[in-house]
Amino acid sequence: MVIDCVQYRMANNRLFQFLKENSCSRLELQLIRFWARHPRAKLSLYTIATALDTAKINLREAIRNLIEKGILQEQQDGNGLITYSLTDNPKTHEYIDELARLDWNQMRILQKQLEGEAVLV
Repeated sequence: MVIDCVQYRMANNRLFQFLKENSCSRLELQLIRFWARHPRAKLSLYTIATALDTAKINLREAIRNLIEKGILQEQQDGNGLITYSLTDNPKTHEYIDELARLDWNQMRILQKQLEGEAVLV
């Protein structure tokens, strides 16, 4: 059991570093987790706000930050509708896939580590 825990920590250390560097706010982490569950989705701001039950105004800055960090990309269709999706960067997809594989408890531990409540050994 201890070996599993140590292996888990070592395997997810890269994911932890990626998230620490790229999710400065709780909302940014929530958006990254959202895209981990929907990696091929292309969604409008309204759809994302509805799915996350948050105001669009709160999402704009977080989405913009993730676009600047190269995690999300913005596309505009011929009618002016702007949609957001994961970037095509294979390295980003690797981290997103790894995040999607975490169970509820692993995600809770990771979130506490990011918030500084837990310490990596």
